[in-house]
Amino acid sequence: MAHPRDEILVALDLESTGVDAGRDRILEVGAVKFRGAEELERFEVLVNPGIEIPPFITNLTGITQRDVDFSPEWHQVRDDVGEFIADCRLVGHRIGFDIAFLRANGISVPGGGYDTFDLARLTLPAGPEFGLGRLIDRFGITMGTAHRALPDAVASKDLFLVLLEEIEKMPTQMLSTLSRLASEDVWSVSTLARNLLGSRREVFVNPSYGVHGLDEDALVAKLVLNDVPKFRPGIDSVVGRVGHDFVERVDALFANGGLLSSALHGFEERAGQRQMARAVAKSLSVRSNVIVEAGTGIGKTLAYLIPSAMFSQETGAQVVVSTNTINLQDQLLNKDFAVVRNVLKQLTSYDLEAAQLKGRSNYLCYKRWLDAIGQQQSVPGDARVLAQCLTWLSNTDTGDSAEIALSFDTARFRQYSAEGCPPSRGRPSYPCKGPPCFMLKARSKTASVDVVIVNHSLLILDRINATGIVSDEAALIIDEAHHLQATATEQLGFWIRESVLLGDLDALADPSGVMQRLANLAARANPSDDALATATESQSSVYEAVRGARRHGRRFFRALQQFASEVMRRQGMREMRILGSTRIDPEWRHIVEHWAEFAPELNRIIQGVNQLLWTVGDDAGEEDATVINAAALLESVVKCRMGLEGAVEEPDPNYVYWTTVDERRELDVEVRGAPLDVSEVLNEKLFSLERPTVLTGATLSSQGDFDRFASDVGIGERDELSLASPFDFERAALIVVPEDIPAPNEPGYADAVERMLKAVCDNTDGRTLALFTANSALNNAHSVLYQHLSGSETTLLAQGRDGPPARVLRLLNESERALALGSMAMWEGIDLEDASIKTLVMTRLPFPVPTDPIHASRSERMDNPFLDYMVPQAVLKFRQGFGRLIRGHSDRGVFVVLDRRVLTMRYAIQFQSALPTCTVRRVTLATLGEYVGRWHNYGDV
Repeated sequence: MAHPRDEILVALDLESTGVDAGRDRILEVGAVKFRGAEELERFEVLVNPGIEIPPFITNLTGITQRDVDFSPEWHQVRDDVGEFIADCRLVGHRIGFDIAFLRANGISVPGGGYDTFDLARLTLPAGPEFGLGRLIDRFGITMGTAHRALPDAVASKDLFLVLLEEIEKMPTQMLSTLSRLASEDVWSVSTLARNLLGSRREVFVNPSYGVHGLDEDALVAKLVLNDVPKFRPGIDSVVGRVGHDFVERVDALFANGGLLSSALHGFEERAGQRQMARAVAKSLSVRSNVIVEAGTGIGKTLAYLIPSAMFSQETGAQVVVSTNTINLQDQLLNKDFAVVRNVLKQLTSYDLEAAQLKGRSNYLCYKRWLDAIGQQQSVPGDARVLAQCLTWLSNTDTGDSAEIALSFDTARFRQYSAEGCPPSRGRPSYPCKGPPCFMLKARSKTASVDVVIVNHSLLILDRINATGIVSDEAALIIDEAHHLQATATEQLGFWIRESVLLGDLDALADPSGVMQRLANLAARANPSDDALATATESQSSVYEAVRGARRHGRRFFRALQQFASEVMRRQGMREMRILGSTRIDPEWRHIVEHWAEFAPELNRIIQGVNQLLWTVGDDAGEEDATVINAAALLESVVKCRMGLEGAVEEPDPNYVYWTTVDERRELDVEVRGAPLDVSEVLNEKLFSLERPTVLTGATLSSQGDFDRFASDVGIGERDELSLASPFDFERAALIVVPEDIPAPNEPGYADAVERMLKAVCDNTDGRTLALFTANSALNNAHSVLYQHLSGSETTLLAQGRDGPPARVLRLLNESERALALGSMAMWEGIDLEDASIKTLVMTRLPFPVPTDPIHASRSERMDNPFLDYMVPQAVLKFRQGFGRLIRGHSDRGVFVVLDRRVLTMRYAIQFQSALPTCTVRRVTLATLGEYVGRWHNYGDV
């Protein structure tokens, strides 16, 4: 076995007319032969594909039709390419793509390849990104023209040598683990590790490391549950502790010349922030509820964190802060709370402590990971995640998946997460005794800190399931409160995918899988004859039930698929709502009949797995992973059983149920359900407790009235405060609407949108964000704009094509001049750090999709579905979109609305009055670009 530095390798890259190896053609081949750092030979050839090159490929690579028209065809160069490669192993970034094209075009690759993408995932688990361009920038590797074959091949060679140097430093135990994770023909990392082991002159075994090359003692030591819970007085007893002057003392902090002025550099008094701080302090001191709408620039985070910190310090009470997303959690802890902690320490010498807590699926379960990595021959995706966690475990203190760049493997990570750790049978603890247990460490830490930062999903699930993570005695601050209803709807609903459920059944049916291991564990836990007989009977019963469930389940889902497909075809819909009229359709009875055969088998599975878990009891010992894996599968089957029962047989009148068929995934069927009214649950679980609760956000009222929001989330008696943004929008923001643009449902509208985006880019030298309400419109605009902006100084970014919203926004932040296209996920929550958007384009008014099952069902409860539901929802989103433009006192920007309905329809006044007073101009399509340019360049119009 040759050491990779002694092998003759070929770094290779192909350019092609598309991504389908069976249909698309090779355009260019670039390759470099090397051994270690010695370059031996280069190869480069353009290929005439015999078809027209797509414009997208020309824009991406720079290869034109003229370049290849007089180039040789593939059959003329195939032997030369094959001879250059010979029996050498290939190196490349996502080399599997290139190997697939070579094999489809008559060249065998017996040596396989080393994929620098997989090697980067292994050696740099935190990422943040693994694109070839990003990686070579990170390591200072010189590269020629990007997206040309030879420069990409040379860059891949240089990157491989850098990554190889890191892998060579790994201890023998770690390489040994990597070598057996997957077979040689499916995952290049295992191949590389085997070759390194086979040629290693010295066996580098660190005696302090375990079998996988980890310092397991150090890992256990840092996860010992040594946090001692603080004594917390009951909420009834803390109200009087802050003193009658608490509100005034908080107010004095935020005044000019107050202590915040000296403790916080650059602090300036803001009237709105001071008002909000008083309202929060009052809520805390008298144990009341308050809703605070705080416009952009109020400084609401400090306005609730400072009083909360003082309240906790003076009373000993804990404060829970809930926000919408995990990203906002991270920002609160690492940025905002760090400021507050420093301020409070200067003011009172008290060292405030905070911790964030996330849902189970965010934490790596060491026991599940250890169990999985000890198995033989994982599939490539699983091997990639297991290996990435292996190199990450030595450096993480939290086990939080946010620390590693999982990309499209996030779903795979969940197999090794703490998601399988529900409360044990009748006990408040968890199946895994720990340590090391990252989730238990995180949860134990929250008992000893002053401020706990959670997200809405965790808050709602904790309150519904009564898991005790959020104390009944804690003061509660809910930021981004306008997401509370949607989050509760999602968490109280269900989503069943046929392939996932049948996959779980397959896992239970595996003769050497979790059921066999659970039965063995049950037999060891209770070796009596009766217990052994019961365990054997339960195992056999589960296997038999799984066989029946798979058979009847396929019949059930096929009947549902056929019924739904016909209804959706007839109605021209993408989803089929399961209504009362659906259930009386004569054809529905076939679905009910199949469900009547499917449901009992699911019940037998649930009963059998539960019986084995009870038999194991509390003595799993080193087999904790078996219990957790079984519990995770059981939880999944139980959720599916309950959801399908409601959708098919016993519908809840407060729920809407619907089904879809995924045409791209072999007619995979989804069944979903969601509550229409979550106010009663939220009232009971969140707002009925007599503790101080603050709800805040930038868009909570409707035309100055909070009743709609309060009704949606179920909050009753409360104080209210609405604080407008302090920014001078008339000076800072220009709103332009082209009066002659076609309406969104008229011919020519899409062309006009694309022309206006071109005009904005041609007249703006900064950052532009264009918001779309449909992915199809976004993708069409991207195709047109890509050609227009090719070769210009403006970088074009698009959500989906260039990554998820967070990545697109980071790339936008790093660009001096860029146009980013975003869908609904980017309408709010945008944080461009120190940068700003110069132009915000709203392509159309953001009405909810009228056929969306939840929106359709909720609107039908209104007297006037459109005016009473659809318009207010769109106005709220309209306000949120506008709020992305002006984020600071020095910002200036243009808000372009490419939807003339904001001027002409009878409901237009609701949209117009939702925005602050700005400079407004009605323009024409011909003059829009000019107005945008004048505002940016000269400060007026």
